[in-house]
Amino acid sequence: MLAIEKSNRYQVLGVNISTYSKDEFFFLVQMRLKDDDENSPPVFIVTVNPEIAIQSIIDNEFKEVLKASTINTADGVGISWAINFLYNKQIDRITGSDSFEAICKYCAELDQRVFLYGAAPSIAQKAADILTDRIEDLKVAGVYSPTDRGTPFENLPEDTQDSMRSASVVFVALGAPYQEKWIHDNLGKLPNCKLIIGIGGSFDFITGNFKRAPVVFRKSGLEWLYRLYLQPSRWRRMLRLPLFALNVLLLKASILDNKKTA
Repeated sequence: MLAIEKSNRYQVLGVNISTYSKDEFFFLVQMRLKDDDENSPPVFIVTVNPEIAIQSIIDNEFKEVLKASTINTADGVGISWAINFLYNKQIDRITGSDSFEAICKYCAELDQRVFLYGAAPSIAQKAADILTDRIEDLKVAGVYSPTDRGTPFENLPEDTQDSMRSASVVFVALGAPYQEKWIHDNLGKLPNCKLIIGIGGSFDFITGNFKRAPVVFRKSGLEWLYRLYLQPSRWRRMLRLPLFALNVLLLKASILDNKKTA
């Protein structure tokens, strides 16, 4: 049985972030896909950005979901910054968008089926078509785009349920916190699932429905600015970024004050 180490984590505003490097993370992904032990639990991955961290403060249900997940990676550059600022430690960013195609390649190599759930109608199917063209031997068990992000598994069409049950990996693209809550509520109904991950807008990125930021923006941590340029309607969500930074600064001040009075 594959064991996931949960002890080495950094806490950012109450959310535990894994210390795994990219190499360690993808090694664990491969090992879980190779593991045929029926007693091995599925790996539930959340890629955490500052918006998710702030949402967990005001949403107790979401906070409990993040506690129940297997691995929480540092998706947003703000999470990496916070860990460096609070703990003086460097941590690799592991994003949902970068993980999506990489995990599909492992699935093709290891003869594991994937299911694409979420995004707008036709986008999931288009993403599946692009991936099967790019990745030789990739097997897609099915795709489905629900009209309601909260639709429980048992309310999905029967053929969709059957296809999802047969998949080893399920990619859920409903956007946070909907995708993580859906996974938490429905994972127990997927007996063959070895790994499940919320990947936000990754189907849109791979199909070109939304452009991903150029590499220079990603490396400099300004991907959020590029997305705001393309989608000005996201400005309300972006207000959470300064709120996140303020909370981290206050937390640091509290830590330093406690050290002085200790």
